[in-house]
Amino acid sequence: MPPAKACRRRRRRGPRRSPRSPAQLVEDTVGEILLRLPPNDPASLVRASAVSKTWRRALADPTFPARYRAFHRTPPVLGVFWGDAVLVPTTSFRPPAADHSDCNELDCRHGRVLLENLDCGGLFVWDPITGDLRRLPEVPDIFSLVCNGAVLCAAGARCDHLACHGGAFLVALVGASIEGEMHACLYSSETGAWSAPTSALLDYIYIPPDYTATTSCITVDNVPAALVGDALYFIGDFGNEILRYDLVGENQNLAVVDPPDVETCYDGVVVMPEENGRLGFAFVKANSLHLWLMETGPDGYGRWEKRRVINLETLFPVFNLSPYLSGFVDAINCIVVTTDDAVFTIELKSLQTRKVCKTEKPYCSCLYASFYIPACAGG
Repeated sequence: MPPAKACRRRRRRGPRRSPRSPAQLVEDTVGEILLRLPPNDPASLVRASAVSKTWRRALADPTFPARYRAFHRTPPVLGVFWGDAVLVPTTSFRPPAADHSDCNELDCRHGRVLLENLDCGGLFVWDPITGDLRRLPEVPDIFSLVCNGAVLCAAGARCDHLACHGGAFLVALVGASIEGEMHACLYSSETGAWSAPTSALLDYIYIPPDYTATTSCITVDNVPAALVGDALYFIGDFGNEILRYDLVGENQNLAVVDPPDVETCYDGVVVMPEENGRLGFAFVKANSLHLWLMETGPDGYGRWEKRRVINLETLFPVFNLSPYLSGFVDAINCIVVTTDDAVFTIELKSLQTRKVCKTEKPYCSCLYASFYIPACAGG
């Protein structure tokens, strides 16, 4: 008997794709080129739109802005604040209205800037990309001492925060009263109202010299807050305390977190988010950057552990330049260090250091990081 023939399975072929035309191949190639234009030079997109109709058409594609942001992922630093609510550009980006010198900037996050008017004390949320300036309702009359604030996207972890600057937002305020209480409240742009205040009576920390009271209290430092999970962390009492404000739940709790047990004679201190939703603490002392991390022990309590010490002299010249820790930028995962000569960012994983700009004033308060895609590129 002859051997049986092996059965061959016939491959099912899908519908045959028609070959792409030379014009389509050119447009695809142009699109890939345009995606690689540097986001820290928005004017390059404008120049590219003038090259030809093909380039202009590729930039005008409604999907281009989202693809551009997804390709680069990390937004550029577009400008810097020096404590006077004037956004000084560090790139070719020019905001529609950069000067709000009658205000004080409290926070920069998720493409927005929180401003406090120095004359009336009113709060504003500013979008430097569009120039939109939104005044918030009057703050509850609970803060008799200076308070600090933070602005953030209302979508939380559901958003990648690459292009949400025009969406719903939250504003949190934390401050003290001379009666010895800490207070906090939360504004939602969706409801247009402040939440009921959260209050907590805290232990003795510090009495500001301008106030007299029988009970002393914490003060809140003018340092950007850290958003870690669903909580904001504010520096208090010149780095001697950390204030945690929980943003979710029926009762938005307000509590004190002790910082690492270190000497307080340092040049600037910040709190920052770390991997896996942990809290980080950093300070500069004697030209070294000290990094601490809060770990949760077997008993469920958090404990500070020293992560590492980085000699700043190995990253950039600091001799006789008085390095000062100015803040942390969530969008780029960078520590901000200001010297007498320049402002630097340090990416904590790679330790890649970048000079942002020359120093113009003694203190750099905020860096503004966001994608800016001009109208010619569908932005």
